Amino acid sequence: MLRYIYTLLSMLVGETEHEADLQASVLSLFLTALQCLLFSLCASIPSLPLQYLTFILQVVNRSFLYGGIASFISVAFPSCHFGKLYGLGTSLAALFCLLEYPCFALVNGVLGGDPLYVNISLTLLSLLPFIHPLSVYLHCRKRASLRDKRKTKAFSS
Repeated sequence: MLRYIYTLLSMLVGETEHEADLQASVLSLFLTALQCLLFSLCASIPSLPLQYLTFILQVVNRSFLYGGIASFISVAFPSCHFGKLYGLGTSLAALFCLLEYPCFALVNGVLGGDPLYVNISLTLLSLLPFIHPLSVYLHCRKRASLRDKRKTKAFSS
């Protein structure tokens, strides 16, 4: 609902519906990346009551992740490519899930059962998803400045 209100307000400013939808997806992408980071931080702390919150974050994060991917693909790309791109995203997620066993073997073997270094590295790795909302935001700003330059040029002519 909030996305549609934002889209209508953006169209009053002069944005196209596609630009407004892209701009509205930035918040969803940012919240998903923030949930990934919070989940990683909570999973790194060995406290049983905190693990309940970690489980809830994991469930909510999964729904945001898959819903956000589907939403962004439907907004940013033509609909004829949706199935291919969604399948590619799901396949990449499955490939990263395969890294679970090597991490587990690393903790039990080389690190002697202490997962601290793996947790720190995975938490730092979970900062990477913040690049995507920033990239989409900068793309939207660039398109808006180009649109404003075209309007200014049209009015001055």
